[in-house]
Amino acid sequence: MIVSRCLEADSIELSYGERKILQSIYLKIPFGEVTAILGRNGCGKSSLLQIIFGTLTPAFKSVRWDKIYIECPYREQSLVRYLPQHPLTSSSMRVHNVFDWYGSSVGDTMKEKWQGVKNKRFGELSGGERRFWETLLILFSPVQYILLDEPFSHLSPVYVEQLKDLIIAQKSQKGILITDHLYRDVLDIADHTYFLQNGTTYLLADPVQELTDRGYIPE
Repeated sequence: MIVSRCLEADSIELSYGERKILQSIYLKIPFGEVTAILGRNGCGKSSLLQIIFGTLTPAFKSVRWDKIYIECPYREQSLVRYLPQHPLTSSSMRVHNVFDWYGSSVGDTMKEKWQGVKNKRFGELSGGERRFWETLLILFSPVQYILLDEPFSHLSPVYVEQLKDLIIAQKSQKGILITDHLYRDVLDIADHTYFLQNGTTYLLADPVQELTDRGYIPE
């Protein structure tokens, strides 16, 4: 029997006071594919990514790697890395030093751009440049799964298109979970799409039609 490689999360319950944020959650991130989560502001997408990563502890959760329960995924060597919404690096750090610490290598595809940025400090980059290179720091990490929270934020359209191409190129080497409000760009690269609404995830068979029916995409 062949077991498909994947990272799974379910039985997640998260509340803040009396307000329930997440419940009846199921999410599967297959290795070699891009999985997307879409949803409105404040619905719990970032919290869900943090729970899967292991830095947010809910009342209940089950996160499994190839069917094996994991208490704290980020502590598992070479398993998962996470791009948060906020800046990931210190402004005083040089780009090449951080890439070395993470074991990330951009390869030949970004060689020309890398030469122009590698000796700069992250604080010397524009907001869009910093976001782009922090995303690549995670995307090119030597791990099996990556979680990307708003990777397209503050990026120019040119950078967005380039990042989409890089994500597609990298997915053969890892499982990728992405959430972003630029839903068209997310849908362009997603193999599977979940919609998070009222604390529950829904796997969409026809993302554009179902997101339109739910009022997330304007008609």
